[in-house]
This record gives sequence, C-alpha cells and structure tokens, in this order.
Amino acid sequence: MSAPAAVATFGIAATPLLAQSVSPTAAPSSTMAALARQVVISNPDIAAQRHQVRIAAARLESAEAGYLPTIEANGTVQRREIDIKNGSNANDARYTAGQAGIEARLRFYDGGRTYNAVRIAKAELEATSAGLDATTSDTLLELLTSAADVHLNRKILQFSQAQSEAIGEQLRATSRRLEFGEATRTDEELARARLATAQAGVLAATEQVSVDGFRFRNVSGQSGTMVPPLPPLAPVPSSLAAAQKLALDAAPRLRAARLNAQAGKSGVKFATGALLPQLDAVSGYDYLTGGATNTFTGKYPDDRSSLYYGLELRVPIFLPRDHAEVRRARAVRDQRLSQTDIALRTVAEDVAGAWTRWQSAKSTIAAAETAVAATQEAAEGIKKEAIGGNRTLTDVLNAQNELLNARVTLERALRNEFVARASLLATTGQLDTKAILEGRCCGADTSERPAMSALGRPVLTSTEKVIANPATSPRPEMSSLGQRSDYAADDAVTAPGNPARPATSALGRKLN
Repeated sequence: MSAPAAVATFGIAATPLLAQSVSPTAAPSSTMAALARQVVISNPDIAAQRHQVRIAAARLESAEAGYLPTIEANGTVQRREIDIKNGSNANDARYTAGQAGIEARLRFYDGGRTYNAVRIAKAELEATSAGLDATTSDTLLELLTSAADVHLNRKILQFSQAQSEAIGEQLRATSRRLEFGEATRTDEELARARLATAQAGVLAATEQVSVDGFRFRNVSGQSGTMVPPLPPLAPVPSSLAAAQKLALDAAPRLRAARLNAQAGKSGVKFATGALLPQLDAVSGYDYLTGGATNTFTGKYPDDRSSLYYGLELRVPIFLPRDHAEVRRARAVRDQRLSQTDIALRTVAEDVAGAWTRWQSAKSTIAAAETAVAATQEAAEGIKKEAIGGNRTLTDVLNAQNELLNARVTLERALRNEFVARASLLATTGQLDTKAILEGRCCGADTSERPAMSALGRPVLTSTEKVIANPATSPRPEMSSLGQRSDYAADDAVTAPGNPARPATSALGRKLN
C-alpha cells in the first residue's frame, strides 16, 4: 500500500514549522485515497486499538484452552538427617529422599464456566474489533475534516489577499486624487483604515492555515503543506429514516455496546458457575525414592512407584466471595445494558445532526452561489457608478467587503457540505477500513466528477459559467475579487493610461 511519491503543490507559502519534512520512512501521498490507506496503517490511535484487538484474541485463546486437558509434572528432592531422641542411635542416618510425579486432569463439568468464558471472550473480541472500526472511522473523519479546513482557509487567505490588494489600489488612487484636489483627506483615511483591516484579515487567515496544517499533520503524519485534494465520497442514504436504519446495524460504537452487553450477560452465568459442582477426571504417576515415606525411623524403604486414576468431585458449600462476584457481574450486565441504550440514542442523534447539517449546507450553497454572482455584478456596477460620480468611495469599499463575505460564505458552505456528508458516512458505519481499501469511501480518481471544486461542489464565477476543476482549469490573472476575464468584453472600463503603473483589478482601479 505504498503511497505515490508525487506531491500536490499549492501557491500558499508555508510557515517554517509547517515546512518541516515528513518522516523519511513514508513518502507523502498526493491523493486522499493513498493517504487514507497510509493513515490506517501508521496512525498511532488506530495502531493502539489494533493491539487491543490482539489482546482480546489472546484472551479468547486462553478461554478456549479450558476445554483442553492439563498435564503437570512435579518433583521434590530433600536432604534428610534422622536423629532419634531418648532411644537407640543405631538408625540415625543422613540420606537423600526424592519424589517425582506427573498428573493429567480433564474437566468434565465446571458449572458452564469454560463455556461462558469462551462466550465472553468472543463477544469482547468482536466488541474490540468494532471499537477498531470506530477509531478508524473517527480518524478518517478527522483526516477529511482537517483537509477540508486547510483547503477552506487557503481559499479564505486568497480572498483576503485579493481584498487587501484591491483596497491598496483604492488607497493609492485616492491619494493621487487627493493631490489634485479631487478627493478629501477623509476618503484617504477611510481607505487606509480599510486596508489595515484587510491586512489584519490576511494575518488571521494565515494563522488559521497554519493551525489547520498542524492539525492535519497530527492525524495524517505528513506535512500540512502537502494536503491532497478532497475526494468524492460514497453515496449517502436517500433519507434520514434510511440513514438511521443503516446506523442501527452498522454503527461501530453501537455494535460495540451491544457486544459488551452480551459479554455482560455471559459474565453473570460465568460467575454463577463458581457456585455449582465441579467434576474432573484425574490420572497420574508417582515415583518415590530414598525413604520419602518413612521419614522418622531412618529405615530405607525400597524405591517404589504408583499409578492412579479416578474422578474428583468438588462441591462448593459456602463461598461468600463467589456470591459477591455474582452480584458484581449482575451490576456490570445492567450497566452495559444501560450503555447500549445510551449508544442507541447517541447514534440516532449523530445521524440526525449530520443529516440536518448536510441538508442545511446544500441550501446554503444554493443561496451563497446566487449571492456571489449577484454581488459580483453589483460590485462592478458600483465601481462604474463611482467613476461617474454617482457612488462614493465608501460604497466601493463596502461592495468589496460584501463580495469577500459572500465568497467566504460560499466556501464555508462547500466545506460544511463535504464534512457533513463524511460525518453521515461515519455515523452510519460506512467510513471504515474496508471502505478505504475497497475504494467505497475516498476514491482516487476525480475525473468522474468534472464539476467538482476542491471542496467538492461547483464554483460559480457567473450566473452561467462553472469552473470544472479549479485544480486544473485556467484561472484569471487577478483573483476573484479583482478583474475577471469572462467580463472583460462587457465590463471593461478604460482607466487613465499610465505605462509606469501595473494594471489594476476591476475593484481596485483608482477612481477618476
């Protein structure tokens, strides 16, 4: 499952800490599918839970060993000195006594303790495996969420930088107009204040990109400067009822709670078994040498051996500790049954919450797309009207802020829609290791969805045009807050020629 060596590149400069190289043992992944496979293998949280599964598997082997016979050998060697008091010393002697034996024991009946111990171990193994699925699902959801946040805040940073550049152009244009008496000092100070605010927004966006990059690095193990594009996700259930029904069967934490409750029920039977009779078949062989059976006379009997076999019955009569253990097991069972009810309610709430957020995000996207298109048109119109003297500088700056807010709102809605879908998959048990390995969750090929942006939804640049894929489609030279090539024919405004100055954006041309 080695990840490809290609690395997705981005235009945002990284901070020194984010630019740290990744571990030399793993090449950075350029697709989310490859990275998800790498995370499933190397993430420490998943690895710790995987070891927990191994512990549960060993516990099951230990419980199943109760069905097998046990064979035990023992031996004793003693140096003896016999000294008879108040009598003849003729038999006083020093000698070595020895004893050796081997015994085999097979349990016929133990009150069902072995049977129930195996059932407990099996249920706990399955519950631990469900816990591994839950940990994997949470980790993959965190991976997708942190990646979506990095992409979102990089977009916001781009918009903020473009906003700052546009306001800087406005400030320079206003300062020049002030020199010719066509603007007031108030206009200049207003533009300077807006520029400072925009620069503060750039700093805040840069900080958030760094924070999200560290969060991505923590879960993925690779640098936050190398975040793969977001993948298309598996289809979500068609309705809330279908999602909740699917979660009842597949939600990993609900499965784990039910299995733990099953283990608790078997635990009561296991504890009760200690109060029932126990029957063992026993067979053994002993060998005696050196007077081991005649230790006080000093006489040396001949070496001898014995073979024995039979049944051994143990009947408990008064075992207060075992009675207390039964009461403890019943309390554990009741607790786990209550935890199952809690898990059921939690899963239902998580599914409903994810579904609601998804539906809300879709509606927000539709409204935000309309708002972005309309705000772009309004901003261009206000700029033209300001050139004609029908609008003030404040109107132009406000239009820039509204356009920035509209674009940020759209990108946030795109991010929320993607994360809500991923959360819905996680809560219904579809975001697990098998989904990654089988490609049902995070596909590596995005060519099947040409109308998807980096956040998974179309990005409208006008009321009619859609960028097919922002990662590969040509972008205008200026940002979306500046000049747009698709409006060049209709919205071009001739600015006073000045070969020494660079071309200004549509929102950043100086007012004349």
